[in-house]
Amino acid sequence: MEKRIATIAAAIVLIVSGCSGEKEDKSWKNLSNEDRTTYFVNVFAYNMMKTYYLWNEEIESGLADWPPTADTKQKVLDLRYKDAQGRSVDKWTQVTDDYNAFHGTVTGDTKSAGMDYTLYYADENKQHIVMVVTYTYPDSPAAAAGLVRGDKIVAMNGSLITPDNYKTLLQDTMQSSNITLTMDDNSEVSLSAVDMYLDPVNCYKIIEKDGIRYGYLHFTGFTLKACEKLVDVFKFFKSEAVSELILDLRYNGGGYSLTAEVLASMIVPQKELNNSSVFQREIYNSVLTEAWGVEQTVFKTDFTLQDDGGSIEISTAGANLDINKMHVIMTGSSASASESLVCGLLPYMDIDIVGQRSYGKFCGGFIVDAPTWFGWAKESFSTETYNTAIELTDNWGIYVMVSRYADKDGNTPCMPDGFEPDREAIDDPLDGYQLGDENETMLSAVLNNTTKALSKGVGLVMLEDQIPRPAVRIINTKH
Repeated sequence: MEKRIATIAAAIVLIVSGCSGEKEDKSWKNLSNEDRTTYFVNVFAYNMMKTYYLWNEEIESGLADWPPTADTKQKVLDLRYKDAQGRSVDKWTQVTDDYNAFHGTVTGDTKSAGMDYTLYYADENKQHIVMVVTYTYPDSPAAAAGLVRGDKIVAMNGSLITPDNYKTLLQDTMQSSNITLTMDDNSEVSLSAVDMYLDPVNCYKIIEKDGIRYGYLHFTGFTLKACEKLVDVFKFFKSEAVSELILDLRYNGGGYSLTAEVLASMIVPQKELNNSSVFQREIYNSVLTEAWGVEQTVFKTDFTLQDDGGSIEISTAGANLDINKMHVIMTGSSASASESLVCGLLPYMDIDIVGQRSYGKFCGGFIVDAPTWFGWAKESFSTETYNTAIELTDNWGIYVMVSRYADKDGNTPCMPDGFEPDREAIDDPLDGYQLGDENETMLSAVLNNTTKALSKGVGLVMLEDQIPRPAVRIINTKH
């Protein structure tokens, strides 16, 4: 990927100041260190938006008015593409000054207590909030502390959770080394966030119901590290002769598109794999289309996975289930690669979507740190300018939307508002069952071909303004 991106970066280097006739602009030398950082971050962000942004032509006027003193984060947010009615189309492109942390949300390597949750109002007056555990990661501090799906937390480190403090409280507390959770029965649970890999292959099993043998998989994120385990899971499913797959993506905000390709190769009917049928097409802006031509991926069995730790070879040979029907559990937290997987498989098999409308992230992006981009464009800068830029922009990065994914015919059925379920069912972590239990609300709706609403008598109303999961997590790694 980097080699092809770097070729474009070196060919199209546009400096914010607009000195297009010069090798580079050296006005940065007259600035303070803080202003120099701002300048170079703007150079980086401007060039990324100008060259790679899916809607770069639609935002040309905003690009033309980009001063080197701009607040880069806000400038990019202001530039994000909106439709003719002023509604946000791009909700994801962003600049960060903590690239390492942002990148960790994609790889699954992050500091965490290893639990996921949903927030509810605890009283009719909406003065208090209860945090309900939706699942924990195996071998995590949360799991070791005995937390399970359905547990209710009312206070953190001695502070009751309220509409006024919950965002700050959650963001400050859940990554700390000293966490004390007060449960609804006034008991306390103590744990610490640690640096860990959040294994997204959370639960898998065989379920038999009405003569059908299902393979059930709860999958929470498309990390590259998940690929090897996914192959093992599907070989297990195949050895157990499953006839239908239940893929639970209710909390899956996305991840690497390559992981979606690996997963799709084991789900699509065998004949399409044998024929190397088209899984997905990528629709780019005119700059990238001219540089890269028509981009498409096909179903295959051999993959090379590359990340910061190097590269490994993965084969899905012998893991294809050769099934014709899949049930997918989705909610508003199912996004990005979760949606692209369904998009690419829909032309080839019967897919039953159960749950709620998915998030509606129909495009993919690159996560690039500023020093890497300056490395790609190194030939366009003097040694002094390049070295200064590298030093001052350390840990700055951008997540920029570069493509719309589409099926073999160029269609993106989840655009713009997500997939509408075939059968509606509402996630209910308070129903008394763990994920994978046949009586759990959403899984039961799949197995019994019914719809189920939130359990009555719970006394809790879900917050409309949840802290969003990192749904901006699809990365194109094909190049």
